[in-house]
Amino acid sequence: MPTPDYFYFLAEDFYLRRLRASDVDGRWPDWFNDPEVTRFQAKGYEINTKAKQRAYYDEISASSSDVVLAIVDRATDLHIGNVGLHNIHPIHRTAVLGIVIGEKVAWGRGIGRRSWQAITDYGFEKLLLHKICATVIDGNDASLRCALAAGYNVEGRQAKQIYKPDGYRDLIQVGLLRETWAARRGEAPPR
Repeated sequence: MPTPDYFYFLAEDFYLRRLRASDVDGRWPDWFNDPEVTRFQAKGYEINTKAKQRAYYDEISASSSDVVLAIVDRATDLHIGNVGLHNIHPIHRTAVLGIVIGEKVAWGRGIGRRSWQAITDYGFEKLLLHKICATVIDGNDASLRCALAAGYNVEGRQAKQIYKPDGYRDLIQVGLLRETWAARRGEAPPR
């Protein structure tokens, strides 16, 4: 799904915008070489390079089933993370939310929570999705709080599904239906 070149979401301290090819030349590729950043990501198993990141950028930019937006700090104009909807299914109208805050200076500022909510709103308002899901690695309390704050419900758990350096971890499945999202906003449920 093509994303607009203009800002989708503008907050006092950050904004969301379309990814740019120039983002690959910044610190984006380095995020996935940092064990602290990848601790709760399904990444960090091999060294990331600019070439690998460029290939990912090219793939995502050409995709009709993914929308990925850059999270940018307003004060510095630094690309600090990404948030997106993946595997958008045109018939089922479902998608999988993914998020990373790669710049650690942005951690603990509520940017992840607000970005999670903004991409959820985008999915339901603009893409007219029926359901958005996400997977949270057990122990990632910050992401789980983001999901719950946005109205997502825990739908299940896959025991010891992913390997990380400290051992196998469970995956927590969360999801949000359009009607639940609409009800939280005081809107009539969609037909």
